[in-house]
Amino acid sequence: MEDNHQERSSSDLDTTSNQLTNMEEDEAFDDNETLYEKYASERQQLKDDNKVLFWFISIFNWTNQNFFNQFFSAFARLVGVSATILGFLMSIRNLLRGLFQGMIGRLSDQFGRRTILIIGFFLSFIITIPLIFFESTILLIVVSIVQAFAVSVVVPTWNAVLGDVTQPKYRAAFIGKIASIGRLISVIFTLFVALIFFLTDEVFYGQQLWGWTIDIPWRIQYSIAFGISSFNALLCIICVFLMKETRKVDSENVKIPKIFVAFQDKDFVKFLVINSFFGITMSLIWPLNPIVLIDVLDLSFPQVAIMSASFAIFIGAAQILGGKLADMLGRKPLAIISVATLVFFPVSMIPAIITNNWSLLIISRFVGGIGTGLNLVALNAYVLDIAPRDLMGGYSGLRQVLYGVATFIGSFAAGFIIDALLKSYTLYSVTIAFSITVSCLRALAAFGFIFITESLPAKNKRQIKDKT
Repeated sequence: MEDNHQERSSSDLDTTSNQLTNMEEDEAFDDNETLYEKYASERQQLKDDNKVLFWFISIFNWTNQNFFNQFFSAFARLVGVSATILGFLMSIRNLLRGLFQGMIGRLSDQFGRRTILIIGFFLSFIITIPLIFFESTILLIVVSIVQAFAVSVVVPTWNAVLGDVTQPKYRAAFIGKIASIGRLISVIFTLFVALIFFLTDEVFYGQQLWGWTIDIPWRIQYSIAFGISSFNALLCIICVFLMKETRKVDSENVKIPKIFVAFQDKDFVKFLVINSFFGITMSLIWPLNPIVLIDVLDLSFPQVAIMSASFAIFIGAAQILGGKLADMLGRKPLAIISVATLVFFPVSMIPAIITNNWSLLIISRFVGGIGTGLNLVALNAYVLDIAPRDLMGGYSGLRQVLYGVATFIGSFAAGFIIDALLKSYTLYSVTIAFSITVSCLRALAAFGFIFITESLPAKNKRQIKDKT
């Protein structure tokens, strides 16, 4: 359930701060501030022109993702998918969601954002439709692959759009606000759907309404959820058609720097390694989540929806607060707080498992939601800060590529491990022991964030040279 997130106004990057005197560092920092302010008027105009559409895209995008991500794994488990296959489905989604993001982000830097976004949302729209009618394992694998690729198209491009229209000192707050509102409205809709199904299951079940006996089987409930997901992707397509391009590239006069320049940035490379290692430990728990929901606690569709909605509410609230904190305190402190919080997500499920009380899962959704919300804001702003202006899409994508590979390794391995353990031990003991183990591994990985370099310009004097 825990999901998985740049601005330098120059066209190439070369970190040479360790060779500067203190006076030279101050001068370099002042030059960078001038570069940041140079595009302020242009960004503000683009932001004003697209502001209403940004809100709608955020709402529809989060509703699309929320209904697919939160119900797909539970649906797969309900139709009989094993823990090994479940781990494979999650791992292949994680891999593909990250694998192409560097290339896609690069394409959006070269050719603009609108066309790339339309492609991504169209794929998300069309591939979800078969789940409304069919449920074979092969279909689930195909849907996982295509939907993951769609996400890999949308995420770096949308992040770059937000980077195009914001200045570093206000960036995290804007990203946090627009993402949180989108999530919260999608949550309200999720709860509305859950309420309808709760009433049909628990209150009005079997009663007559206009000659129809009220009975909505779980299969139809999940079909409706996937239909809602697909429809919201279609609404995103319409909004992007109406949106003004935020990345205007003159192919004759503008030369986009090579993405390989990112690997010359020692601060960014260090961040990639630390974040990817943490991603492995994050994904270890993902195959266990639907097993806890369906096999251990036997949650119905409305109950899954309530857990999904509560998780999203906590993420949204954390993003609003996190955006302000990241702009005020810096990205690094918030990143450390977020990963420290996420350490406790696996063990926070144990009270619900021990008591067999599904409502206690709200504890884990609070812990995971707060940690995820803070993490999304901090790391999205971090990468946008550290990237050259012409490579924001590429940097965002590159981060997701390595994170996708890392989470592929973690979730794929976890599926095999869980299946093997279940052959020798009880479901109860496996879920508790595995949760404790993953929390310990997360704690070790989270320690690495102490060593990342602060990216907020006002708090760090990284030397950026303009080589255009």
